[in-house]
Amino acid sequence: EIRPNEIAESKLVASPGCYPTSIILPLIPILQEGLIDDSSIHVVSMSGTSGAGKKADAALLFAECNESVRPYSVPKHRHLSEIEQELSLAAGNNVTISFTPVLVPVTAGICSIIYATSRDGSSNEDVKRALENKYSEAAFVRLLGESSPPDTKNVTQTNYIDISWSYDERSDRFIFMSAEDNLIKGASGQAIQSFNLMCGFDQTIGLVI
Repeated sequence: EIRPNEIAESKLVASPGCYPTSIILPLIPILQEGLIDDSSIHVVSMSGTSGAGKKADAALLFAECNESVRPYSVPKHRHLSEIEQELSLAAGNNVTISFTPVLVPVTAGICSIIYATSRDGSSNEDVKRALENKYSEAAFVRLLGESSPPDTKNVTQTNYIDISWSYDERSDRFIFMSAEDNLIKGASGQAIQSFNLMCGFDQTIGLVI
């Protein structure tokens, strides 16, 4: 969605991680338009247990995770550098964020909630325009609109990412929300999407059922 032409001309592509995808896609158009204070970004992301991979770890058994919500890898998750790299490129300066990943008792899916202070009186309309300008032709980005929270049930087993936003006038903060399947849009599906671009295929081949 961000660099399709560069991907199409590449021989090797590093596919983005699951958490980075859920955070980068909502924020890049916003940072490019200067709509938020880029020093004020705080993110809480909730992920299903499959995000930890297939390694044998008692703490990741569903019987252990069920009926439990647990933050982990605080304060520096391994994906944080990737997230800050891409946000910094979009903002045109170094961006540092606070990021808290949370393990929740579902098999697949990520829901990210992103908080950021508005800049120069930016509005919901400004946010809507920035996101629509960037993603109106994006096959797998669905903009749900203002105050329409995404639901992981609507994206699991698909290559879609759903994005919504809201403005909290009381705190002068925007709240961006996204949901995706961590195993597909956050991993294998996105890799296939890049493969399609590299081969000159329609990027949706093999991804729309």
